[in-house]
Amino acid sequence: MTLPRLLAASFLILAPVAAIQGIKQTSWGPILAAPAARQTGDPKAKVTIVEYSDFQCPSCAHIRPTVEQFLTLYKGKVRLIYKYYPLTRVHKNAMPAAHAAECAARQNHFWPYHDRLFETQMSWAPLLDPATSFMAIAQGTHLDMPKFQSCYADPAPLAVVEQDAKEAADRAVSATPTFFVGDERLVGQVFATDGARTIERAIRQ
Repeated sequence: MTLPRLLAASFLILAPVAAIQGIKQTSWGPILAAPAARQTGDPKAKVTIVEYSDFQCPSCAHIRPTVEQFLTLYKGKVRLIYKYYPLTRVHKNAMPAAHAAECAARQNHFWPYHDRLFETQMSWAPLLDPATSFMAIAQGTHLDMPKFQSCYADPAPLAVVEQDAKEAADRAVSATPTFFVGDERLVGQVFATDGARTIERAIRQ
């Protein structure tokens, strides 16, 4: 085979590989900016973990100890961003819970409120109106109650929740919890089994 033909053949072999790599880098779509209140870990960490979660999702509550374990184990090396993805078709109180959490975020108390929502999930999830429970959590996490009540009565914060949900849909997220470690996607309990290896691989890159 002549050199020009050899080069042409090599290009045809390598082109699909390059195309696959390009798709991998862009296939999930962009991550929009998230406020500092919904981030934890080192803001300058090499590895960013993005979590799309639903406060009424039992699997999301179940995975929380693993998430906390990884944040401790890889302290200084990872940053976690929380994104709202309430599955409203199956979890009728997921959107109100996200609304309440966003109101807590606006007082820079997102993470304490987030933790209490998951810890008390079984008590507020079946309620027809969980507002009283959300107010109790707000008091327990030392929020400014008049500000919280005003925020929870205002539908405007829901725009932030809906923006995250749209981003999740655009990135082909269909279940909660879904985690992205760099460009790798881990769904549900796979994060518990494969999360450490995925994080360590991202740190080494």
